[in-house]
Amino acid sequence: MSTIFKIYKRDIRKITTNIPLMIIIVGLLFVPALYAWINIIASWDPYGNTKGLLVAVVNNDEGAQFQNLEINIGREVIDKLKGNESIGWTFVNEDEAESGVKYGKYYASITIPEDFSSNLLSVAANGEPKKAKLIYSVNEKINAIAPKITKSGLTSLQNEITSSVTEEVSSTVLNYMNAYGIELERIKPQLEELMNIINDIDNNLPQIGEGINNAYNGAVDLNNFIQNIQGNIPNITNSLNNAQNAVQSSNDFFTKANDTIKNISPYVRTDLATVKANSAATRDALSSINNSIDTDVKGQQDILRSASTKMNNALSAVNNDINILQSVNNILHSSAISNFINKMQNIRDQLVQNKLNLDALITTLSNGNKISSDAVESLIQGIDKTSQLIDDSINNFDSAISPAINSLVNNTTNMANNSLTLLESAKNNIPLINSLLKDANIGTDLGAEQIKNIKDKFPKTEETIHSNVEKFKSLSNDEKFNELTGLLQKNTKDVSDFLANPIEPVQNRVFPIPNYGSAMAPFYSTLAIWVGGFTLLSILSVHVEALDDVKNLGTTKMFFGRFLTLATLSLLQAIIIVLGNLFFIKTYSVSPVILLIFSMYVSIIFIMIIYTLVSVFGNVGKALALIIMVLQVSASGGTFPIQLTPKFFQNISPMLPFTYAIGGMREAEGGIIWSSLYYNIGILSIYFFISIIIAVFLKEKMNKKSEKFVNRMRESGLVGE
Repeated sequence: MSTIFKIYKRDIRKITTNIPLMIIIVGLLFVPALYAWINIIASWDPYGNTKGLLVAVVNNDEGAQFQNLEINIGREVIDKLKGNESIGWTFVNEDEAESGVKYGKYYASITIPEDFSSNLLSVAANGEPKKAKLIYSVNEKINAIAPKITKSGLTSLQNEITSSVTEEVSSTVLNYMNAYGIELERIKPQLEELMNIINDIDNNLPQIGEGINNAYNGAVDLNNFIQNIQGNIPNITNSLNNAQNAVQSSNDFFTKANDTIKNISPYVRTDLATVKANSAATRDALSSINNSIDTDVKGQQDILRSASTKMNNALSAVNNDINILQSVNNILHSSAISNFINKMQNIRDQLVQNKLNLDALITTLSNGNKISSDAVESLIQGIDKTSQLIDDSINNFDSAISPAINSLVNNTTNMANNSLTLLESAKNNIPLINSLLKDANIGTDLGAEQIKNIKDKFPKTEETIHSNVEKFKSLSNDEKFNELTGLLQKNTKDVSDFLANPIEPVQNRVFPIPNYGSAMAPFYSTLAIWVGGFTLLSILSVHVEALDDVKNLGTTKMFFGRFLTLATLSLLQAIIIVLGNLFFIKTYSVSPVILLIFSMYVSIIFIMIIYTLVSVFGNVGKALALIIMVLQVSASGGTFPIQLTPKFFQNISPMLPFTYAIGGMREAEGGIIWSSLYYNIGILSIYFFISIIIAVFLKEKMNKKSEKFVNRMRESGLVGE
């Protein structure tokens, strides 16, 4: 060991006392760092400048008509794109777009054809629906990545258009449903008049029955009785005709409204899902605040205000559903619906409390004070409790509320149908009664037997009319009319917005890294450490001169003596690279100390690998080190995921030191999983010991075998010493 350290001390002394050599060494220390810094800065935020990618937009849409409304989806798309800065949207005519894409002025173009709106709205019209087209032209010659980004913009635009069309169509349909509710409210006086007519008919039936009884009991007064009854028959017939027309009109209306009312249950259920999504989003926002409780007060205020808005939306949805369900239950008197309403009220009370606590946090921040972690945690627990209540309500929803609402629709429709059957039956029986009375009037001498025949048939007719009239009377209940109209007149804007955007994605970032440059730092730092080691071995010699006081150095001692010198320089390179990343270009790292230590460890492993190759194989070893570096750039997963590369690179990836060096740096940068870090350290150590074994057992043999070959190369004057 003393000989090894003597070689090391002599190398250090020569470096520190030889000014030209020191200048070169300093350059060698900083060149790899510059390589890493320049590449990291260049890739710091490439997707943050996509507004510089010019995409031409051409709108040829002629619009369309839907339910007497003029709709131009193309114009709406253009208006939205004018406020979108994710890509450099440029609005031109068709000739300019074609020429600009061809000659590289625009990376791509999107053309909205003339029939765009009409095809989108064909789904709501008669006949087969037609898919609308967006004509996308791209110049792939200009750049390899730009077409992918512009195509992503096309996909986002397609989703935006789909959402807009869904919202437009559903809003129109819901407005018609709302109009039905208004119409029902408008015809309420006519329905009440219909009930008065039906009551008159029902009230006249006992009089007719009494007359028949009197005729049966007193044949002498039969003639006067018949005249009295015949005088009432036209009035009864007119009343039945009027009632039949009114019931037919109402029945047509209820038939049209039937499907609309049945859609109430899905709306209530989706409202619950929306409330749960808003609560989950609020909880995630509070969790993110709790992780940075002492920093970014302005960001906390924005997050809390956004959470407050979501909480208000949730409260509005729950209150709306409670009112609807309470109205339905006033008709059905269902204990299951009552229990469900109680649960909804509990959810509302919990949401109100959460809203108050959320507003208290906003007030604290507005007053310039910091919010406490305990207050945030308490609010998170309250939201968790609310989410549990919502889950219980959703699980109970289908069995509790849907059957009751369907029952309301079916009963209402059945009553209208039964009433129509009742009136039709009564109307059909009037000719029979009239005929009997005429016969009695013509032949009052037919006697008590024929009058008894009339008397026996009349109770059945009276029972049929009276039983159905009682069912139809339920339609006159003011409260039931009000509930039906309330269900039909639901807020169309909220429902159409939900149909257009039924899902609100919530992103959960595991080990978040704030920018693309920081994410690429492990790859470029690893590559810079290898380049630094390769540069050292390209300029500095692996040949060790003899020591004055040591007669026989030995191959192994010379190897390790020079290795200490190279390892020291490589460590300095790694330190400069990492410290420059952290403090000069300010890359992100969860554990800067671990990152620095691991990078120094990687530098020792890399310099040992490269030094062994050059020391054992000479210039061939330098070529091998360069080839290995080239393979590692493509097969280490430093840029693209390794799964996206060809099978050859996927197969060699586990055998390359870059794979584990980058993996360990990513742990220290984004968040450490210690088992993964230990694994990377362990695998890298294998390369270190394999390099030592190769050097110890092959260096002397390979140097002797290649001595003549190297001398012949040097004779050419093209190869250095």
